[in-house]
Amino acid sequence: MLGVFAWASCASGQAIDFETLPSGASTTDQQLISDEYEADFGVRFDLVDPVTLVSIGSPQIAKVGAPQTAFVGCGADTPLDGQGVGTSFLTDDNSISNQAGTLLLTYTDPVAQAAGVILDVDGRNTGALEEWTIEALDATMSIIDSVVLVAPGGMSECGGANGFGDGRAAGFLFNHASADIHFIVLRYTGNASSIGLAFDNFTPTTIPPPPTVTTAASTGSECFGNPIAIISAPNQGLEGFLYQWQHASVGGAFADIQGEILPTLLAPALAQAHDYRVVITDALLREAISNVSTISPAYPMSWTLKVETAVGSGVYDTIATDITPHQFNESLTTVYDWRQNEQYYHGGQPFLTLDRSHMFMTVAPGGQSLVFVHDAAAANGGGRTEMRAEFTGVTPNYAFKDDPFDLYRDEGTSVLRTRHTWGAPNTDGWAAGPLTDSWTAAIEFTDTFTGNPTIDGLADWYFYSADGSMYQLPLEADRKVMIEAVCNSCPADLTGDGSLNFFDISAFLSSFSAMDPIADFNGDGFFNFFDISAFLIAFSAGCP
Repeated sequence: MLGVFAWASCASGQAIDFETLPSGASTTDQQLISDEYEADFGVRFDLVDPVTLVSIGSPQIAKVGAPQTAFVGCGADTPLDGQGVGTSFLTDDNSISNQAGTLLLTYTDPVAQAAGVILDVDGRNTGALEEWTIEALDATMSIIDSVVLVAPGGMSECGGANGFGDGRAAGFLFNHASADIHFIVLRYTGNASSIGLAFDNFTPTTIPPPPTVTTAASTGSECFGNPIAIISAPNQGLEGFLYQWQHASVGGAFADIQGEILPTLLAPALAQAHDYRVVITDALLREAISNVSTISPAYPMSWTLKVETAVGSGVYDTIATDITPHQFNESLTTVYDWRQNEQYYHGGQPFLTLDRSHMFMTVAPGGQSLVFVHDAAAANGGGRTEMRAEFTGVTPNYAFKDDPFDLYRDEGTSVLRTRHTWGAPNTDGWAAGPLTDSWTAAIEFTDTFTGNPTIDGLADWYFYSADGSMYQLPLEADRKVMIEAVCNSCPADLTGDGSLNFFDISAFLSSFSAMDPIADFNGDGFFNFFDISAFLIAFSAGCP
């Protein structure tokens, strides 16, 4: 009987995970393994001749990180984060080669069931594919069952060129009516080169029960755009999980959030409450759906755009007081979709203009970000820029890097400095985030890297608001543009006196009758019962 299993993710609480020996001692990198698990688990491990199956040596432990002995993945011997496969695997030898060793598992007593995973079954940009064949043998060493793990299609989640299986775990199982499995053989049968074995989470006598999963998130309101961690907790199953987060308006139909495939989701606080859940798939392709976590409506934010009157003046003119961020259901990384062969911004909004620097804000999974995209994906003339952004109230990271080979300095501080160089047909740029609560950013094109042009290949600079408004900014070295973001954590205090009383109710009713935007409490652009309800909820909640 021949089965073909698509890749998946994996690990099990009852599995041999190669993190420790049965004695409880930790395994060490490149430690040889043979009969260490035989007394407790009834199985030993040998490297064998692929034809005769005669032992020619012992496999060894591979630990995450250097030295690289098993696979590349998301780094040297590093699987994709969050699968639950730990930091230790069983490999064939201490090198990556064009032919992986053949691993023989010998049972003390025959079994009816077994399951495990192989990491990093991926492809190559040449079209070559990795493939592993796992064979169950009877007492005469005849094949009675087999499973083939083939590299899946799609792009690498590790950012490399080796396809969707890059760093992921692929699972296999045998489930027989009687205990007729005396041996299991893992042999490489693919045509891709530069390979190694990474075997993990082996349940030698049973199949783990199906997985379950729960989620939990913080309760209470946050400022609009703040990232709120929703943490998943899988249980049972064969670990090495694949995660797919989903979202919905409260009570609505769920939809996948593209690119959100890790155990924790950073959901942005939005004007209206939203529901979230996660679907997990274990290494044996069994699914489980979590409970629903609801994120409360956010405190409203306001953003002001200002421009320095002259270089170094320190005096600013207000350009706009009603700018708004672009909202995306996917993370900024997914929206930007930078690829090695398409090194440019792929987002649908804002629309990019040739030879222009574009500045805009986003709110998406991961939080609120300030984004810069230079030029448009077209036959542009290329260019170079150097920028400096100084923040108060927040110390952001680089939420995205258009070209990872450009220079990005001072991450995690209040001042970020960048240098970019691009050529046709690509864009270049960067993003700072997450930006939380109230914050201010002063941005300028300036010579932060000695000896390089500050601005080259750009004709103008614009800020793009999500409401469709565009504001031209001075494309002038060392002249600052400022954004001030203010979170109103007590939105029902319409009189601004720090307390909630009859006067705030009266102010809301007057604003509502006049259809003043301040009375659009749920932020949907309409004035109706839902705004009244949202105001009353905010009024009842009081001021923090």
